[in-house]
Amino acid sequence: MPSEDDTFPDSEQCFRQAFDHPDAPAKLLKLIKEYPEYMVIIDLVVTYQTIVQENPDRAEELTRTLVAVRNSPDAPIISGDTTLAEIFSCRLAFLHGVALIIDDEKKILGTSNEFLSGSLLSGLSFKYNLCGCSDQSGAILDGLDADPISPISEVLVAGACIQLLVAGSIIIRRSSSYFKSAKKIATRLKAQRHSGTVKDKNAQKLLELAISHAESGFKKRNDIDNAWKILFPLELPPSVHR
Repeated sequence: MPSEDDTFPDSEQCFRQAFDHPDAPAKLLKLIKEYPEYMVIIDLVVTYQTIVQENPDRAEELTRTLVAVRNSPDAPIISGDTTLAEIFSCRLAFLHGVALIIDDEKKILGTSNEFLSGSLLSGLSFKYNLCGCSDQSGAILDGLDADPISPISEVLVAGACIQLLVAGSIIIRRSSSYFKSAKKIATRLKAQRHSGTVKDKNAQKLLELAISHAESGFKKRNDIDNAWKILFPLELPPSVHR
């Protein structure tokens, strides 16, 4: 069992600097090849999540960087026989499970809401085949079936829309046991619209786009990479918008 001490000093700071480098994949690969330990890779994934939570506008860029590291022919094998892809998937499944738990602290629609940034990360994990676990699909189901009078329903629906807009074409294939058809997803989204669950105007735009995406059959060309910008169009630091 890997020790939690199998990392290196200031690993988070080093990974942050590497993610900011013009050639981020190369810098990250250099670090993990110097320290090919299980907990180092865990630190890398956790740092990735933390930066996205701090600045969701960078989510696509950061995810592509992580994917480039995973796909590199120079990617090291960890602890004898474990690939980066395996560690990434395992750790992201855990992190998604935590971020996609909804509670009173996550009921306000704002850029600092970790359920919403977690939904964005989850959608990107589906999109780039980093991870696809039951918690991710379950969060979408929670949004589709949200109780309109619940104080958390608007956030649940917005989170589901983010995932479906980012990676609907992937989700509908990979999670067929959860979602029987795009048509049924569209019906449930329209029911949320009819119930007035979503009151924020930008979240309503997100819902309309998700309905259109579902009605079109979740074609890959209709997946989008600006769902967060639609929900939060202003360039503001993480905060509560209302």
